[in-house]
Formats: sequence, C-alpha cells, structure tokens
Amino acid sequence: MIRTTAARKGVTFMTVALAMLAVAATAGAQDREDRWELGLGVLYQFGSTIDARGGSSIDTGGGLGFVIDSGYNFTDHVAVNFGMSWAGIDYDADVVDDQGEQSRIRGSFDSYRLFGNALYYFGDGALAPYVGAGLGWTFIDTNIPNGPPITGCWWDPWYGYVCWTTYPTKTTDAFSYQATLGLRYEFSYSTYMRFSYTSQWVDLSDASGTPRFDVLDLELGWMF
Repeated sequence: MIRTTAARKGVTFMTVALAMLAVAATAGAQDREDRWELGLGVLYQFGSTIDARGGSSIDTGGGLGFVIDSGYNFTDHVAVNFGMSWAGIDYDADVVDDQGEQSRIRGSFDSYRLFGNALYYFGDGALAPYVGAGLGWTFIDTNIPNGPPITGCWWDPWYGYVCWTTYPTKTTDAFSYQATLGLRYEFSYSTYMRFSYTSQWVDLSDASGTPRFDVLDLELGWMF
C-alpha cells in the first residue's frame, strides 16, 4: 500500500510539473551568462528499500519536502548550484533482536541534505534540458528517543513561567552524491522554472551497499 500510494503521488507530481511547462508561452533566447540565481521549490522523494546489518531492513515510503538553492552561471551552458533540502519520510522496518527474532515497526524520519552540483545546459534558449552531478552531505534524524527527557524552564514576558521538554533522538549523517536530469524554462529575463529527476546515493555505514533515493524536484527561481 505504501509503494502504491507513493507511486501515485509521484505520477501526480510529474504530471502537474509537465503541465506547467506545457502551458508556458514561447519565448526567445535568454542570457544566463555571468548571472547569479536563487531557487525555491518542492520535492517528492520516492520510496526505497535499505538492507542493513544483522538481517534488518527498512522500506521507506514516498515523502514531500522542500528545497532552497543558489547558483552561478559561468556561461549560457555551464553553471554550478548549491543548497539544502528537507523531506519527511514514513517507513516500515524489520528489526532483529539478539536471538534472531524479527519484529516489524513503523515510524518516520527527517532527512536533511546539503549539496553542490555542476550543471550543463543543452541550449541557450528559454527552454533548455540539462544534466548535472555533484556531492553532498545527508543528515538523518530517526525521531527515535535515545536518552532521558530534557526539561528547561524560563520566565517569558508574555506567558509567564514556561517549561519545555524535549527528547534526544538517534541521528546519523553520511557522505552523499547525486546525478540529475532536468528541464529549465525561463519565463522572462529574471524568472525561471526548473523540473528535475535526481538519483542520490547515501553512504550509510550500517547499510548493505549504498542506498539510492530518487527525487522529483520542481523549483521557481530568480536570476540577478
């Protein structure tokens, strides 16, 4: 059920993105050379299966998130961009105890990613396909408590004496890298939209092999 729902969401996301590109009016060539840009967007991360040590495994569902990035165009064809993204992901996991007994658990984790890419545009017009590749760092908060609660209290000028309790959670981080295939459309001299499909690999230490996550990304950006 998770995989079916995730696939439907991904198809819907792609359909909307392509429809937005299709209705855009035809425009002449744009000048990207020697210009900075800033983009904001939404992403959809597809589900994946991660096999780990001791026979444990995780089946992740699809999840929505957001991305913010900036970049510089050296020419109309060559550019770099760098930024960060976040996605909230549901999962089902098989965990194995010391006696080899397997249990099924369900939860969600937050995935944060810092990245930098080199991009190449095939064309200098308003509509330009592109490819890219880059490196990054992925930080995952499992949202699983791994310590006693921590409570802090203070006097607030509006609410009076306030106490707040938080729980430390298990986190992990790892080197990652990615490859991207996309399409960019420039509405004007200063605004553009970018739609991309990215495969990213995360070098998780406890995983068997290098897990791959596929992501759809739709951004609206500004050049200056």
